[in-house]
Amino acid sequence: MTTFLKNIWSTLLQNINRLFTKPPVPLKTVKVEELPDILDPMCVYIVGESSYLWFVAMLCPCGCGAVLQMSVMPEKRPQWDITIHEDRTITLYPSVRRVIGCKSHFFLRRGMILWCKEKMSPTSSFQTPSLRG
Repeated sequence: MTTFLKNIWSTLLQNINRLFTKPPVPLKTVKVEELPDILDPMCVYIVGESSYLWFVAMLCPCGCGAVLQMSVMPEKRPQWDITIHEDRTITLYPSVRRVIGCKSHFFLRRGMILWCKEKMSPTSSFQTPSLRG
């Protein structure tokens, strides 16, 4: 009987949580020729001129405030591949891994942050679009 009641309670709490939890929203993609002085934490910036892309920049999704810049220029190392999707979201390959500071490690897929296992929770209460695995 107790297991039955626990299952009912758990199901009830999950359904209530779904009612009040907003679904994650992808980061907005903004194409610029120069990186702004102040970055929006809900945006990812593609920096370049016309079809020449130099790098992708964003605030670290953990909330530490670090500005991350990932080169998309083929001759630079390290270098990320960028896919710009029809819905204007982007995907970067490979993952983004900070080796200093907060040590965040994540993928950016269709504008969504997918955390890698070694960095499961943000360092602050800042809420970023994410899917945690």
